[in-house]
Amino acid sequence: MTTNRLRTRLAILGTAAALILTTGTVCANSAESAIPSSDQLQAQHEQKQEHWRHGDHGKGREHREARKLEHLQKAAVYFGITTEGKTAEQLQEELKAAIKKNPTKWEKFKAEKKAERLARLQEKATRLGIQTQGKTAKQLREEIHAACKEHGMKKDQKEKSKSYSAS
Repeated sequence: MTTNRLRTRLAILGTAAALILTTGTVCANSAESAIPSSDQLQAQHEQKQEHWRHGDHGKGREHREARKLEHLQKAAVYFGITTEGKTAEQLQEELKAAIKKNPTKWEKFKAEKKAERLARLQEKATRLGIQTQGKTAKQLREEIHAACKEHGMKKDQKEKSKSYSAS
């Protein structure tokens, strides 16, 4: 029998033994505690679904809308527009008008934001040991992504080797 098959069978047997042991404990405790109602189980299920539904893993639409409002407020402050009590749509309309009125200021704002992004990318690249000299934001993003992906692969390999050595 191959080693992998043996490990698989041992894992299955171990899991079965653990389930049998916990069943006895659960049966002993079931008299003391009530089983959750179907409404409670449904609520838990919906909560888990909502967590994974959006790309922000649980932050959802409200989080994205709050971030959008935050970005619009920063741009509005830059253009000298008051933000107090205004919705995202109102700010967006006022910003469109301000951009049409002063396109050079808009270009300057975009350049500043691009420089801030590049600085954050350079800082992260430096922490990862990536050379930043003369590289564009796109190049840095690609190298950071590759480094993180490689690090994730190494981490997965270490975890697999640990699980094999523990068996």
